[in-house]
Amino acid sequence: MEVLREQVERAAAGEEANYPRWVRVNALKSSVEEQLETTFSKHARAESIQDIVTKSGRHIYIDPHVPNLLAISPGMEFAKVEAYTSGKIILQDKASCFPAYLLDPRSEDGDVIDACSAPGNKTTHLAAILHDHRPEFEDAPQTIYAFEKDSRRAQTLEKMVKIAGSKDITRIGFGQDFLQVDPMAENYKDVGALLLDPSCSGSGIVGRDSMPELHLPDPPADNRGGKGKPSTANANKKKRSHDEVEERAQNVLVDDDGNETVVKSEKDLEARLEALSAFQLTLLQHAFRFPRAKKITYSTCSVHSQENERVVIRALASDIAKAKGWRILRREDQVSGMRDWPVRGLVEAAEGDEIVADACIRSYKGDGRGVMGFFVAGFVRDSIDGNDALGASIDTDGDNEGEGPYLRGDDGRILRDVVGMPVLKSTGVAVSLRGVDEGKEDGDEDEDEDEMEEDEDASSDSGTGSEDEWGGISDA
Repeated sequence: MEVLREQVERAAAGEEANYPRWVRVNALKSSVEEQLETTFSKHARAESIQDIVTKSGRHIYIDPHVPNLLAISPGMEFAKVEAYTSGKIILQDKASCFPAYLLDPRSEDGDVIDACSAPGNKTTHLAAILHDHRPEFEDAPQTIYAFEKDSRRAQTLEKMVKIAGSKDITRIGFGQDFLQVDPMAENYKDVGALLLDPSCSGSGIVGRDSMPELHLPDPPADNRGGKGKPSTANANKKKRSHDEVEERAQNVLVDDDGNETVVKSEKDLEARLEALSAFQLTLLQHAFRFPRAKKITYSTCSVHSQENERVVIRALASDIAKAKGWRILRREDQVSGMRDWPVRGLVEAAEGDEIVADACIRSYKGDGRGVMGFFVAGFVRDSIDGNDALGASIDTDGDNEGEGPYLRGDDGRILRDVVGMPVLKSTGVAVSLRGVDEGKEDGDEDEDEDEMEEDEDASSDSGTGSEDEWGGISDA
Protein backbone atom coordinates (compact mmCIF):
# COMPACT_ATOMS: atom_id res chain seq x y z
CA MET A 1 0.00 0.00 0.00
CA GLU A 2 2.85 2.36 0.87
CA VAL A 3 4.54 1.64 -2.47
CA LEU A 4 1.28 2.32 -4.32
CA ARG A 5 0.86 5.61 -2.45
CA GLU A 6 4.39 6.68 -3.45
CA GLN A 7 3.69 5.80 -7.09
CA VAL A 8 0.49 7.84 -7.11
CA GLU A 9 2.16 10.83 -5.47
CA ARG A 10 5.11 10.63 -7.86
CA ALA A 11 2.81 10.52 -10.89
CA ALA A 12 0.71 13.40 -9.56
CA ALA A 13 3.85 15.48 -9.03
CA GLY A 14 4.63 15.36 -12.75
CA GLU A 15 8.04 16.76 -13.70
CA GLU A 16 8.84 17.64 -10.08
CA ALA A 17 8.87 13.95 -9.10
CA ASN A 18 12.25 13.62 -10.80
CA TYR A 19 13.80 16.22 -8.52
CA PRO A 20 14.72 16.16 -4.83
CA ARG A 21 13.28 18.66 -2.40
CA TRP A 22 16.10 21.07 -1.68
CA VAL A 23 16.32 22.37 1.88
CA ARG A 24 18.69 25.10 3.00
CA VAL A 25 19.48 24.99 6.69
CA ASN A 26 19.28 28.56 7.99
CA ALA A 27 22.58 29.25 9.76
CA LEU A 28 20.94 32.11 11.68
CA LYS A 29 18.77 29.65 13.58
CA SER A 30 20.11 26.14 13.21
CA SER A 31 22.81 23.86 11.83
CA VAL A 32 23.00 20.82 9.56
CA GLU A 33 23.93 18.67 12.54
CA GLU A 34 20.87 19.77 14.51
CA GLN A 35 18.52 19.13 11.61
CA LEU A 36 19.98 15.68 10.93
CA GLU A 37 19.31 14.78 14.57
CA THR A 38 15.79 16.24 14.69
CA THR A 39 13.76 17.04 11.57
CA PHE A 40 15.42 14.41 9.38
CA SER A 41 16.35 11.83 12.00
CA LYS A 42 14.27 9.14 10.24
CA HIS A 43 15.85 9.75 6.85
CA ALA A 44 18.49 7.32 5.59
CA ARG A 45 21.69 8.81 4.20
CA ALA A 46 21.80 8.68 0.39
CA GLU A 47 25.00 8.41 -1.61
CA SER A 48 23.84 10.40 -4.62
CA ILE A 49 21.06 12.60 -6.00
CA GLN A 50 19.85 9.63 -8.04
CA ASP A 51 19.26 7.67 -4.83
CA ILE A 52 17.04 10.50 -3.60
CA VAL A 53 14.69 10.40 -6.58
CA THR A 54 14.73 6.68 -7.39
CA LYS A 55 14.80 4.81 -4.08
CA SER A 56 11.62 4.32 -2.09
CA GLY A 57 11.42 5.59 1.46
CA ARG A 58 12.92 8.67 3.07
CA HIS A 59 16.45 9.62 2.11
CA ILE A 60 18.69 12.63 2.63
CA TYR A 61 21.81 13.80 0.82
CA ILE A 62 24.26 16.49 1.99
CA ASP A 63 25.12 18.67 -0.97
CA PRO A 64 28.86 18.79 -1.84
CA HIS A 65 28.77 22.23 -3.47
CA VAL A 66 26.69 24.62 -1.37
CA PRO A 67 27.20 24.74 2.43
CA ASN A 68 24.17 24.01 4.64
CA LEU A 69 22.16 22.52 1.76
CA LEU A 70 20.31 19.20 1.88
CA ALA A 71 18.46 17.16 -0.73
CA ILE A 72 15.36 15.35 0.57
CA SER A 73 13.24 12.64 -1.02
CA PRO A 74 10.24 14.21 -2.80
CA GLY A 75 6.87 13.89 -1.13
CA MET A 76 7.65 15.19 2.36
CA GLU A 77 4.99 17.61 3.58
CA PHE A 78 6.61 20.61 5.26
CA ALA A 79 3.58 22.75 6.10
CA LYS A 80 3.44 21.51 9.70
CA VAL A 81 7.14 20.80 10.26
CA GLU A 82 8.38 22.90 13.18
CA ALA A 83 11.78 23.60 11.63
CA TYR A 84 10.06 24.99 8.52
CA THR A 85 7.44 27.11 10.26
CA SER A 86 10.06 28.58 12.61
CA GLY A 87 12.53 29.44 9.84
CA LYS A 88 15.23 26.94 10.77
CA ILE A 89 15.01 25.41 7.31
CA ILE A 90 14.07 27.11 4.04
CA LEU A 91 12.87 25.39 0.88
CA GLN A 92 15.15 26.68 -1.88
CA ASP A 93 16.34 25.05 -5.08
CA LYS A 94 20.06 24.33 -5.15
CA ALA A 95 20.66 26.53 -8.20
CA SER A 96 18.85 29.39 -6.48
CA CYS A 97 21.52 29.22 -3.77
CA PHE A 98 24.33 29.84 -6.27
CA PRO A 99 24.13 33.68 -6.45
CA ALA A 100 24.53 34.45 -2.73
CA TYR A 101 27.15 31.72 -2.29
CA LEU A 102 29.15 32.97 -5.29
CA LEU A 103 28.94 36.56 -4.00
CA ASP A 104 30.20 35.31 -0.62
CA PRO A 105 29.92 38.66 1.21
CA ARG A 106 32.30 39.15 4.12
CA SER A 107 32.69 41.74 6.85
CA GLU A 108 35.26 43.71 4.84
CA ASP A 109 32.78 43.98 1.94
CA GLY A 110 30.58 46.33 3.92
CA ASP A 111 26.86 46.58 3.23
CA VAL A 112 25.09 44.41 0.66
CA ILE A 113 22.29 45.09 -1.82
CA ASP A 114 19.76 42.56 -3.09
CA ALA A 115 18.32 44.46 -6.05
CA CYS A 116 15.24 42.33 -6.83
CA SER A 117 14.52 40.62 -3.53
CA ALA A 118 11.10 38.99 -3.35
CA PRO A 119 10.21 36.40 -2.25
CA GLY A 120 13.33 36.53 -0.06
CA ASN A 121 15.21 33.25 -0.39
CA LYS A 122 18.38 34.91 -1.66
CA THR A 123 18.04 37.83 0.77
CA THR A 124 17.90 35.50 3.76
CA HIS A 125 20.71 33.39 2.30
CA LEU A 126 22.87 36.52 2.19
CA ALA A 127 22.05 37.15 5.86
CA ALA A 128 23.05 33.60 6.78
CA ILE A 129 26.37 33.92 4.93
CA LEU A 130 27.13 37.22 6.66
CA HIS A 131 26.40 35.47 9.94
CA ASP A 132 28.81 32.64 9.08
CA HIS A 133 31.54 35.12 8.16
CA ARG A 134 31.02 37.52 11.06
CA PRO A 135 34.35 38.49 12.66
CA GLU A 136 35.14 37.55 16.23
CA PHE A 137 35.49 41.22 17.09
CA GLU A 138 32.76 42.96 15.13
CA ASP A 139 33.56 46.54 14.16
CA ALA A 140 30.20 47.67 12.76
CA PRO A 141 27.05 45.74 11.84
CA GLN A 142 26.45 45.17 8.14
CA THR A 143 23.14 45.99 6.45
CA ILE A 144 21.36 44.22 3.61
CA TYR A 145 19.32 46.64 1.50
CA ALA A 146 16.55 44.60 -0.12
CA PHE A 147 14.63 46.31 -2.91
CA GLU A 148 11.31 45.15 -4.32
CA LYS A 149 9.31 47.42 -6.63
CA ASP A 150 6.13 45.31 -6.32
CA SER A 151 4.54 46.28 -2.99
CA ARG A 152 2.57 43.05 -2.77
CA ARG A 153 5.66 40.90 -3.28
CA ALA A 154 7.50 43.11 -0.80
CA GLN A 155 5.06 41.98 1.88
CA THR A 156 6.03 38.37 1.17
CA LEU A 157 9.67 39.41 1.42
CA GLU A 158 9.05 41.06 4.78
CA LYS A 159 7.41 37.92 6.15
CA MET A 160 10.25 35.77 4.88
CA VAL A 161 12.91 38.00 6.42
CA LYS A 162 11.11 38.00 9.77
CA ILE A 163 10.68 34.21 9.88
CA ALA A 164 14.32 33.65 8.90
CA GLY A 165 15.57 35.82 11.75
CA SER A 166 17.34 38.38 9.54
CA LYS A 167 15.07 41.32 10.36
CA ASP A 168 17.70 43.21 12.37
CA ILE A 169 20.17 43.50 9.49
CA THR A 170 17.74 43.83 6.56
CA ARG A 171 16.07 47.00 5.34
CA ILE A 172 13.31 46.48 2.82
CA GLY A 173 12.44 48.96 0.08
CA PHE A 174 8.69 48.53 -0.19
CA GLY A 175 7.68 49.34 -3.75
CA GLN A 176 11.14 50.77 -4.40
CA ASP A 177 12.72 50.25 -7.82
CA PHE A 178 16.45 49.56 -7.64
CA LEU A 179 16.96 51.49 -10.88
CA GLN A 180 15.67 54.61 -9.13
CA VAL A 181 18.22 54.32 -6.32
CA ASP A 182 21.05 56.86 -6.41
CA PRO A 183 24.38 54.98 -6.11
CA MET A 184 26.01 58.15 -4.76
CA ALA A 185 23.52 58.57 -1.91
CA GLU A 186 24.97 58.70 1.59
CA ASN A 187 22.88 55.66 2.60
CA TYR A 188 24.84 53.40 0.25
CA LYS A 189 28.34 54.74 0.79
CA ASP A 190 29.42 51.45 2.37
CA VAL A 191 27.80 49.07 -0.14
CA GLY A 192 30.54 46.74 -1.35
CA ALA A 193 28.58 43.81 -2.80
CA LEU A 194 25.41 43.51 -4.86
CA LEU A 195 23.23 40.55 -5.84
CA LEU A 196 21.18 40.97 -9.02
CA ASP A 197 18.51 38.40 -9.86
CA PRO A 198 16.20 40.35 -12.20
CA SER A 199 12.98 39.31 -13.90
CA CYS A 200 13.61 36.81 -16.69
CA SER A 201 11.77 34.40 -18.98
CA GLY A 202 11.66 31.74 -16.24
CA SER A 203 12.44 29.07 -18.83
CA GLY A 204 14.49 27.05 -16.36
CA ILE A 205 11.84 26.69 -13.65
CA VAL A 206 10.92 23.10 -12.84
CA GLY A 207 7.24 22.21 -13.03
CA ARG A 208 6.35 25.00 -15.45
CA ASP A 209 5.60 22.52 -18.25
CA SER A 210 4.32 19.56 -16.25
CA MET A 211 0.79 18.24 -16.47
CA PRO A 212 0.13 15.51 -13.88
CA GLU A 213 -1.82 12.45 -14.91
CA LEU A 214 -4.39 11.55 -12.26
CA HIS A 215 -4.66 7.90 -11.16
CA LEU A 216 -8.37 7.26 -10.64
CA PRO A 217 -10.34 4.00 -10.41
CA ASP A 218 -11.95 2.75 -13.61
CA PRO A 219 -15.50 4.04 -14.00
CA PRO A 220 -18.31 1.56 -13.24
CA ALA A 221 -19.50 -0.72 -16.06
CA ASP A 222 -21.93 0.91 -18.47
CA ASN A 223 -24.88 -1.15 -19.76
CA ARG A 224 -24.20 0.29 -23.20
CA GLY A 225 -20.51 -0.48 -23.32
CA GLY A 226 -17.80 -2.90 -22.24
CA LYS A 227 -16.74 -3.23 -18.64
CA GLY A 228 -14.54 -0.39 -17.44
CA LYS A 229 -14.10 1.17 -20.88
CA PRO A 230 -14.73 4.89 -21.29
CA SER A 231 -16.86 5.95 -24.19
CA THR A 232 -15.25 7.13 -27.41
CA ALA A 233 -16.72 10.58 -26.85
CA ASN A 234 -15.06 10.86 -23.45
CA ALA A 235 -11.75 9.65 -24.84
CA ASN A 236 -11.87 12.25 -27.59
CA LYS A 237 -12.77 14.91 -25.04
CA LYS A 238 -9.74 14.01 -22.94
CA LYS A 239 -7.52 14.07 -26.01
CA ARG A 240 -8.78 17.51 -26.96
CA SER A 241 -8.14 18.71 -23.41
CA HIS A 242 -4.51 17.51 -23.57
CA ASP A 243 -4.02 19.08 -26.98
CA GLU A 244 -5.43 22.39 -25.80
CA VAL A 245 -3.13 22.47 -22.78
CA GLU A 246 -0.09 21.54 -24.88
CA GLU A 247 -0.94 24.20 -27.46
CA ARG A 248 -1.38 26.80 -24.71
CA ALA A 249 1.96 25.85 -23.12
CA GLN A 250 3.68 26.35 -26.46
CA ASN A 251 2.07 29.74 -27.10
CA VAL A 252 2.36 31.34 -23.66
CA LEU A 253 5.65 32.44 -22.07
CA VAL A 254 5.41 32.65 -18.28
CA ASP A 255 8.20 34.61 -16.63
CA ASP A 256 9.59 34.01 -13.15
CA ASP A 257 7.13 36.53 -11.69
CA GLY A 258 4.19 34.55 -13.10
CA ASN A 259 3.39 37.10 -15.83
CA GLU A 260 2.15 35.58 -19.09
CA THR A 261 3.12 36.76 -22.58
CA VAL A 262 1.53 35.30 -25.71
CA VAL A 263 4.22 34.06 -28.10
CA LYS A 264 2.87 33.38 -31.57
CA SER A 265 6.16 32.82 -33.36
CA GLU A 266 9.91 32.50 -32.99
CA LYS A 267 10.08 36.20 -33.83
CA ASP A 268 7.82 37.01 -30.86
CA LEU A 269 10.05 34.96 -28.56
CA GLU A 270 13.16 36.76 -29.79
CA ALA A 271 11.48 40.13 -29.24
CA ARG A 272 10.49 39.18 -25.70
CA LEU A 273 13.98 37.94 -24.86
CA GLU A 274 15.53 41.08 -26.32
CA ALA A 275 13.29 43.26 -24.15
CA LEU A 276 14.19 41.25 -21.05
CA SER A 277 17.91 41.29 -21.80
CA ALA A 278 17.86 45.07 -22.32
CA PHE A 279 16.33 45.51 -18.87
CA GLN A 280 18.79 43.05 -17.32
CA LEU A 281 21.76 44.86 -18.88
CA THR A 282 20.48 48.21 -17.61
CA LEU A 283 20.21 46.79 -14.10
CA LEU A 284 23.74 45.41 -14.22
CA GLN A 285 25.21 48.66 -15.51
CA HIS A 286 23.41 50.54 -12.74
CA ALA A 287 25.04 48.24 -10.17
CA PHE A 288 28.46 49.03 -11.67
CA ARG A 289 27.98 52.66 -10.55
CA PHE A 290 28.08 52.07 -6.79
CA PRO A 291 31.36 53.72 -5.80
CA ARG A 292 32.57 51.24 -3.19
CA ALA A 293 31.21 48.07 -4.81
CA LYS A 294 33.81 45.43 -5.69
CA LYS A 295 31.65 42.30 -6.04
CA ILE A 296 28.46 41.65 -8.03
CA THR A 297 26.59 38.51 -9.00
CA TYR A 298 24.11 38.42 -11.88
CA SER A 299 21.70 35.51 -12.23
CA THR A 300 18.56 34.30 -14.02
CA CYS A 301 16.39 31.20 -13.93
CA SER A 302 16.56 31.12 -17.72
CA VAL A 303 18.26 28.77 -20.17
CA HIS A 304 18.31 31.33 -23.00
CA SER A 305 21.75 32.70 -23.86
CA GLN A 306 20.19 36.08 -24.74
CA GLU A 307 19.54 36.62 -21.03
CA ASN A 308 22.75 35.03 -19.85
CA GLU A 309 26.15 34.99 -21.58
CA ARG A 310 25.13 37.72 -24.03
CA VAL A 311 24.17 40.07 -21.20
CA VAL A 312 27.51 39.35 -19.52
CA ILE A 313 29.47 40.07 -22.71
CA ARG A 314 27.58 43.31 -23.35
CA ALA A 315 28.04 44.41 -19.74
CA LEU A 316 31.81 43.81 -19.86
CA ALA A 317 32.04 45.77 -23.11
CA SER A 318 30.10 48.74 -21.73
CA ASP A 319 31.78 52.08 -21.10
CA ILE A 320 30.82 52.06 -17.42
CA ALA A 321 32.46 48.65 -16.86
CA LYS A 322 35.66 49.72 -18.58
CA ALA A 323 35.79 53.07 -16.82
CA LYS A 324 35.37 51.56 -13.37
CA GLY A 325 37.52 48.46 -13.90
CA TRP A 326 34.87 45.74 -13.73
CA ARG A 327 35.83 42.29 -15.05
CA ILE A 328 34.50 38.75 -14.91
CA LEU A 329 35.10 36.71 -11.74
CA ARG A 330 37.23 33.91 -13.17
CA ARG A 331 36.51 30.32 -12.30
CA GLU A 332 39.78 29.85 -10.43
CA ASP A 333 38.92 32.79 -8.16
CA GLN A 334 35.42 31.57 -7.25
CA VAL A 335 34.44 29.95 -3.94
CA SER A 336 35.29 26.26 -3.93
CA GLY A 337 31.78 24.88 -4.49
CA MET A 338 31.17 27.07 -7.52
CA ARG A 339 34.66 26.50 -8.88
CA ASP A 340 34.01 22.74 -8.73
CA TRP A 341 30.54 22.91 -10.31
CA PRO A 342 31.03 21.17 -13.69
CA VAL A 343 28.42 22.86 -15.90
CA ARG A 344 29.77 26.10 -17.36
CA GLY A 345 28.73 28.77 -19.84
CA LEU A 346 28.43 28.46 -23.61
CA VAL A 347 31.56 29.54 -25.49
CA GLU A 348 29.61 30.40 -28.64
CA ALA A 349 27.16 32.58 -26.68
CA ALA A 350 30.16 34.30 -25.05
CA GLU A 351 31.39 35.26 -28.53
CA GLY A 352 34.20 32.71 -28.39
CA ASP A 353 35.66 33.98 -25.11
CA GLU A 354 36.53 30.75 -23.30
CA ILE A 355 37.59 32.51 -20.10
CA VAL A 356 34.25 34.29 -19.76
CA ALA A 357 32.31 31.14 -20.68
CA ASP A 358 34.22 29.09 -18.10
CA ALA A 359 33.55 31.78 -15.49
CA CYS A 360 29.79 31.53 -16.10
CA ILE A 361 27.86 28.90 -14.17
CA ARG A 362 24.91 27.06 -15.69
CA SER A 363 22.49 24.32 -14.74
CA TYR A 364 19.87 22.52 -16.79
CA LYS A 365 16.70 20.86 -15.62
CA GLY A 366 16.49 17.20 -16.51
CA ASP A 367 20.26 16.58 -16.66
CA GLY A 368 20.29 14.28 -13.61
CA ARG A 369 21.78 16.80 -11.18
CA GLY A 370 18.41 17.52 -9.59
CA VAL A 371 18.31 21.27 -10.15
CA MET A 372 16.34 23.73 -12.24
CA GLY A 373 17.68 25.62 -15.23
CA PHE A 374 19.78 28.51 -13.98
CA PHE A 375 22.62 30.89 -14.82
CA VAL A 376 24.95 32.97 -12.67
CA ALA A 377 28.09 35.01 -13.25
CA GLY A 378 30.22 37.15 -10.98
CA PHE A 379 31.88 40.52 -11.58
CA VAL A 380 34.76 41.98 -9.55
CA ARG A 381 37.18 44.87 -9.61
CA ASP A 382 40.39 45.61 -7.77
CA SER A 383 39.68 49.06 -6.39
CA ILE A 384 36.84 51.34 -5.45
CA ASP A 385 36.12 54.62 -7.25
CA GLY A 386 38.76 57.30 -6.85
CA ASN A 387 38.31 61.06 -6.78
CA ASP A 388 34.92 60.94 -5.11
CA ALA A 389 33.54 62.25 -1.86
CA LEU A 390 34.03 58.88 -0.21
CA GLY A 391 37.82 58.94 -0.39
CA ALA A 392 40.70 57.77 -2.50
CA SER A 393 41.05 54.52 -4.41
CA ILE A 394 41.99 51.48 -2.39
CA ASP A 395 44.09 48.91 -4.21
CA THR A 396 44.53 45.29 -3.18
CA ASP A 397 47.34 42.85 -3.81
CA GLY A 398 46.71 41.05 -7.10
CA ASP A 399 47.15 37.66 -5.45
CA ASN A 400 44.49 38.36 -2.84
CA GLU A 401 41.88 40.41 -4.70
CA GLY A 402 38.88 41.49 -2.71
CA GLU A 403 39.83 39.60 0.44
CA GLY A 404 40.77 42.54 2.67
CA PRO A 405 43.99 43.30 4.55
CA TYR A 406 44.26 39.98 6.43
CA LEU A 407 45.78 36.63 5.49
CA ARG A 408 43.32 33.77 4.97
CA GLY A 409 43.64 30.02 5.13
CA ASP A 410 42.49 27.50 2.49
CA ASP A 411 38.99 27.54 4.00
CA GLY A 412 38.74 31.31 3.49
CA ARG A 413 38.85 32.18 7.17
CA ILE A 414 41.12 34.92 8.52
CA LEU A 415 44.34 33.59 10.06
CA ARG A 416 44.83 34.61 13.71
CA ASP A 417 47.53 34.29 16.33
CA VAL A 418 47.18 32.47 19.65
CA VAL A 419 45.24 35.34 21.22
CA GLY A 420 42.88 35.67 18.27
CA MET A 421 44.34 38.72 16.53
CA PRO A 422 44.22 38.72 12.69
CA VAL A 423 47.47 38.47 10.70
CA LEU A 424 48.17 41.30 8.24
CA LYS A 425 49.10 40.50 4.60
CA SER A 426 51.47 43.45 4.44
CA THR A 427 53.71 42.34 7.32
CA GLY A 428 52.83 38.72 8.01
CA VAL A 429 52.50 39.75 11.67
CA ALA A 430 49.36 39.75 13.79
CA VAL A 431 47.74 43.06 14.66
CA SER A 432 49.17 44.33 17.95
CA LEU A 433 46.93 44.66 20.98
CA ARG A 434 48.76 47.86 22.01
CA GLY A 435 50.39 49.07 18.82
CA VAL A 436 51.43 52.72 18.90
CA ASP A 437 50.24 53.15 22.48
CA GLU A 438 53.06 51.01 23.92
CA GLY A 439 55.32 53.95 24.65
CA LYS A 440 52.68 56.24 26.08
CA GLU A 441 52.23 57.25 29.66
CA ASP A 442 49.26 55.85 31.55
CA GLY A 443 47.64 59.27 31.55
CA ASP A 444 47.91 59.45 27.77
CA GLU A 445 46.27 56.03 27.47
CA ASP A 446 43.39 57.14 29.67
CA GLU A 447 42.88 60.24 27.55
CA ASP A 448 42.89 58.17 24.37
CA GLU A 449 40.35 55.74 25.82
CA ASP A 450 38.06 58.63 26.76
CA GLU A 451 38.38 60.04 23.26
CA MET A 452 37.57 56.64 21.76
CA GLU A 453 34.45 56.32 23.89
CA GLU A 454 33.35 59.80 22.82
CA ASP A 455 33.99 58.90 19.17
CA GLU A 456 31.97 55.72 19.51
CA ASP A 457 29.07 57.63 21.04
CA ALA A 458 29.20 60.20 18.27
CA SER A 459 29.38 57.48 15.64
CA SER A 460 26.39 55.72 17.17
CA ASP A 461 24.39 58.94 17.23
CA SER A 462 25.35 59.67 13.64
CA GLY A 463 24.24 56.20 12.52
CA THR A 464 20.87 56.62 14.22
CA GLY A 465 20.31 59.96 12.56
CA SER A 466 21.13 58.50 9.15
CA GLU A 467 18.54 55.74 9.62
CA ASP A 468 15.86 58.21 10.64
CA GLU A 469 16.51 60.40 7.61
CA TRP A 470 16.13 57.55 5.13
CA GLY A 471 12.47 57.18 4.19
CA GLY A 472 12.81 54.60 1.41
CA ILE A 473 13.45 51.54 3.58
CA SER A 474 11.78 50.36 6.74
CA ASP A 475 13.14 47.94 9.31
CA ALA A 476 12.19 44.40 8.36
